[in-house]
Amino acid sequence: MKWRFSGLIAIVAVGALCAAAGAQETGRGQPGLGAGVSGLASARAEEERAIRAILDGLASSFEKGDAGAIAGSFTEDGEAVDAAGGTIQGRKALAEHYASRIAASPGDRMTIEAESIAMIAPGVARVLGRTRLAPSDGSAAVVGRYAGILVKRDGRWLLASVREIPEADLTPHERLKELEWLVGDWVEESDEAVVTTSVAWADGGNFLLRSFDVRVKGKPALSGTQRIGWDPLTKQFKSWVFDTQGGYGEGLWMRQGNQWVIKATGVRPDGRVATATQVLTYVTRDSLRWKSIDRTLGSEISGDIDEVLMVRKPPQPR
Repeated sequence: MKWRFSGLIAIVAVGALCAAAGAQETGRGQPGLGAGVSGLASARAEEERAIRAILDGLASSFEKGDAGAIAGSFTEDGEAVDAAGGTIQGRKALAEHYASRIAASPGDRMTIEAESIAMIAPGVARVLGRTRLAPSDGSAAVVGRYAGILVKRDGRWLLASVREIPEADLTPHERLKELEWLVGDWVEESDEAVVTTSVAWADGGNFLLRSFDVRVKGKPALSGTQRIGWDPLTKQFKSWVFDTQGGYGEGLWMRQGNQWVIKATGVRPDGRVATATQVLTYVTRDSLRWKSIDRTLGSEISGDIDEVLMVRKPPQPR
């Protein structure tokens, strides 16, 4: 069974849940109301800490490769459901699934974020949130969304169900988290030229804004801006670029492992159309490689741009 987000649906977890602990309301204006509210808040905080501990244990068990401990965090008939509806149910099946998953890619890490939490019945909690999978091969992290149900059995919180939320329901910002590693300042230097680029979140968090500057032998050669976002029509990342010479263009992004292949088209200030295939490769958090191939300008074939290494600039000292 193929699972979206590398089959990690069960650890996609279930962040901090608040549980209302059976404190009784004393009634408006009656003595003890303040103590009741305070006791309820304290009980909720205690339940939240207990659930956080369960989830921390899940992440730790995954990193240790302990599939049995992961399955033990579910109820006997607990289930994990992917975005297509595929289901793994029961502790035995879950243990087998995670043993296979861990063996296939040991060292992967998962982080969990809860965006909303609610008690839907005594001892039953619901959570909606997001996950982030960091592959052990150093490739860029993959993010997703989930909905989870926890139940309290014999004083312990257990996972009853975890479901992936289909990609169609992801927000543009959630999709762009896949490219969040680009945020920051980058530089590429050679004997002839220096290229600097800076990437930041746009207001609202639904686009990444990139500015770039090219200097040849110390003199300004070209600069411009780029906006990167999710295109709901093509169902992929798309970018728009404008340079100071009057040129403009756009690109469609496709991911292949730790690479992004960008099919780019543009218009030069003289009206000629340019095309290229750009390849952006994640190397480490602080380095990336970039090249441009299959280049054309008007009716002519242009030479490729050899792969260059860009590194993240260290923060400026205060």
